[in-house]
Amino acid sequence: MINASNLIVNNKLNRNILKNLINKDNSKKLNFVRFACHFNEVFHLTGCFNYLRSLKLKIFINIMQISEIQSSELNNVLRFLTLNNIDTLYLADSLGSLTPIKLNKIINIIRSNKWKGDLGIHAHNNLKLALKNSIFAISKNFKWVDCTITGMGRGPGNLRTEDILKFIENYRVTNNFVKIKNNFNALKNKYGWGPNRYYRFAAEKKIHPTYVQKILANKRYSKNEYKKILICLSKSNAKKFNLYKLSNSVNFIADKIKVKGLWTPEKKLKGKNVLILGSGKNLKENLKKIESHIKEKNFFVIALNTFSSVNEKLIGLRAMCHPFRITSDITKLHKYKSKLVIPLSSYSKSFKNSTGIQRSNFYDYGMLIGKTNFVSVKKNSCVLPNPLAVGYALSLCIAGKAKSTYLAGFDGYEKSDPDYDNTEELLKIFEKKYFKKKFVSLTKSKFKSLTLI
Repeated sequence: MINASNLIVNNKLNRNILKNLINKDNSKKLNFVRFACHFNEVFHLTGCFNYLRSLKLKIFINIMQISEIQSSELNNVLRFLTLNNIDTLYLADSLGSLTPIKLNKIINIIRSNKWKGDLGIHAHNNLKLALKNSIFAISKNFKWVDCTITGMGRGPGNLRTEDILKFIENYRVTNNFVKIKNNFNALKNKYGWGPNRYYRFAAEKKIHPTYVQKILANKRYSKNEYKKILICLSKSNAKKFNLYKLSNSVNFIADKIKVKGLWTPEKKLKGKNVLILGSGKNLKENLKKIESHIKEKNFFVIALNTFSSVNEKLIGLRAMCHPFRITSDITKLHKYKSKLVIPLSSYSKSFKNSTGIQRSNFYDYGMLIGKTNFVSVKKNSCVLPNPLAVGYALSLCIAGKAKSTYLAGFDGYEKSDPDYDNTEELLKIFEKKYFKKKFVSLTKSKFKSLTLI
């Protein structure tokens, strides 16, 4: 199994990656190669198909989030796969929201396109329908069905092997299988996969299950907070996992109406030329040049999160506002000598108690998560559409009355990139409302909102 996204760089196929994974020698041990794809990624893989055919390997295409695919999209995929003589089409229920009724509609579209290859199903168990969907698929002549012992798999898990085996003729339980299942049960108790009400809610609301997995894994939040976070996520497009989508989980905010930090950035930034540092590769590749520029221009540097390539002595402040980043990187934060700015006054008491950050080590500039496309900056707090550190740092510059603001290390993303985080949209909002011009970047960037110095 290969993720198609790992082979596609800047919307172009890098076939050398595949060749490094599969060559003439190790291909002799394989019968087929299966690609996990979002529907739009399939069309980039022609070069892979030709290469694998030359090695006499069969090709399986695994379409993820099949429950969300539109009829027109599926028709286009089927035509493309037919032209390329693909052996097997797999339907992957990534969000766990597939039902037999929806599955039947998809099968009808496949049949209407006169698909001649085999069909397979990869069922997730969010709605406890993995077995029902798989049995229905088998009744429709699917030749391939994925399953795991005890349903082992990320989050809600998959179709349970022990369930589907009951529908196979002449199946009988062996002592070896019982021993294996007991071993898997021990793992299940340890790692906790399997369906629950949160995964069900996520499936119903088209939320990627990894969000639930991340939320449940963070022991700092209560069961009441889990549901609030998911409700907020349901109001945005959360079909693909992105850490920053958790920004809508406003339960972290202590008081939605009145939030005031205990520190005013004007004391540090007034009249200064500020350089905000992201963690992009272009900055790291030009590190010496950037450090020289900082010294020559006497920049006051604000580093985002735990970015650490630039000499720590050159960093004036560190800005961090995403609660998940703060909790996950807390041990790193204690090591830095530069002052940290975080909106601690904006978070709940349980969150404050969990961080262990001493007030002597940080400045408290408040933050609220508000409406989409809305930004407001005050002297000791700001309102942002999401807790992206770049927006928080820009708010510090505005509130601090900085003379000028530059950026470096913001390489940018394609919209198809799973790390896409709405930085572009946020920069545009700040430019229009506060800066009245494009930001100047000291490093190359894909962001259209930035102009290279």
